[in-house]
Order: sequence, then structure tokens, then C-alpha cells
Amino acid sequence: MVIVIARFSPRPDRRDEFLALLADVQEASRRDDGCVNYGYYANITDASSYIAVEEWADMDALAAHLRTPHVGRLIAAIGEMGDGSLEIAAHEVARSGPLPLPG
Repeated sequence: MVIVIARFSPRPDRRDEFLALLADVQEASRRDDGCVNYGYYANITDASSYIAVEEWADMDALAAHLRTPHVGRLIAAIGEMGDGSLEIAAHEVARSGPLPLPG
């Protein structure tokens, strides 16, 4: 599994327009082959900052997603509607299992 985490902030004057685009991209991305989970979330302590969390079955699924028209629209919008603070990282899940809790 591949997890992608992106952090970004829209320009205040384009916020509503950008959030509408995010809703469209989220809906389309959830239909992409290999999408396990895909969502955008507002930062609790900074309402102008957002995070995207994506889970993909594998790198091939992510690569195909990145070639879709809806991702192309998002990339273009980030350039014109974002404040320049985009940060993206992809992670491969190396191991997963139960979390041992103290006590």
C-alpha cells in the first residue's frame, strides 16, 4: 500500500472556489482504480490549512491516478489558487500490525 500526504493552504480570496474543486477531485479520485481511501481535511488549529490523505493499493495505482484529468485540474489550481505552501510526500507501508497499548 502507498500513502500520500499533502499539506496546502489556498489563498484566502480563492478559498471557496478551491474547496469546491477539492470536492470534485475527491469524488473522482475515490472512483479511480486502486484507490483505498482519499480525503481532504481542515486543520483543527488553523482553518486556512488543509491536508490530503490518500491510500493507494500500489505505486501503479498512484501513477495512473496522477495521469487523470481531475489531478491535472488540481495541479493547475494549486498553482493559481494556492498560497505556495504545498508539501507532498508518498510513503510505502513497510509493515502493519496491532499497536501494543500500555497497561
